[in-house]
Amino acid sequence: MKITYIGHNHTHDMDFEIQRPHGSGDYLALLLKSHGLFLLNNQPVVLPPNTFFLYQQGTPQYYKAYMEPFSNDWFHFTLEDDESDFFESLQIPFETPISLHHSPFFSLLIKHMTCEYYTKPYFHNQSLDHYLSLFFIKISEAYQTYYEPLTSLHINQLVLLRSKIYSRPYEKWTVEGLAHEINLSPYYFQKLYKKQFNISCLKDIINARIEYAKHYLTLIDIPIKSIAENCGYENDVHFMRQFKSVTTYTPSEYRKLHT
Repeated sequence: MKITYIGHNHTHDMDFEIQRPHGSGDYLALLLKSHGLFLLNNQPVVLPPNTFFLYQQGTPQYYKAYMEPFSNDWFHFTLEDDESDFFESLQIPFETPISLHHSPFFSLLIKHMTCEYYTKPYFHNQSLDHYLSLFFIKISEAYQTYYEPLTSLHINQLVLLRSKIYSRPYEKWTVEGLAHEINLSPYYFQKLYKKQFNISCLKDIINARIEYAKHYLTLIDIPIKSIAENCGYENDVHFMRQFKSVTTYTPSEYRKLHT
C-alpha cells in the first residue's frame, strides 16, 4: 500500500463539499470527527462523528458539511497487485459506514502516518507499510464486531425499547440516547430497528406520540396546546402539523369525529 496524500485533524467551513463523479483515481479513507452528509446508494445519509468510511478506486465520491464545520482525518492510497489478496482478506466493505468505539486510536495512527509522510525519515516507507497494515487490520476487527448478526439479545432489547417508547411517548427520545441504552452506534441501531419493526425509529416515536394524543383527544376535553405538551412537543404548531401528516386530520377535526 502506498499513501498518495494524507491529512490529520482538518476542519473546513460550513460550505465544504466534495463532488468527484469518477472518484479521486485512488482509494480514499475517511475518519469523521464531525457530522457529514454522504450519498449512499444515491440517498443522502447523515453520518455521525467517529465513523470510518472507505471509498473504492473509481467510485463516485460525494460528501459535505452538515449543520457544523466539517472535520476529519483522511488519506488517499493505492494498492500494489500483490497486496490485493491481503486487503480483500480483511473484508472491509467499501462505501459502508463503520462506527468506531475507539476512534482516538485510529486518529493517532493517522497522525503518525502524516508525520512519516511529510517529514520522510530514513525508514519512512517501511514505517508507513506497518502503520497502514495495523490501521486496516484494526478497522477490520471493528467492522466484524460492529456488524455482528441480529441476535435474540438484540431482538429482546429492541422490543423492550419500543415498549418504553409507546408507554412513555412524552419523553424526549433520541436515536443517540436509545442506541446508547443497548450499546450500539446510532447508525447500526437504526438499521436493526428498521429491520425488526419495518419502520424507522424516528417515525415510530412520532406514531407513539400521535397515538397518545388520540387518547387525550377522545377522552379528555383539554386545550390542544396542553395535549401537545403532554405528548412531548415543545410547541402546538409542530404537534398539529405532525398530527395532520399522520392522520390526515387536524387535532380539532379528529376530536369532533370521535367524541
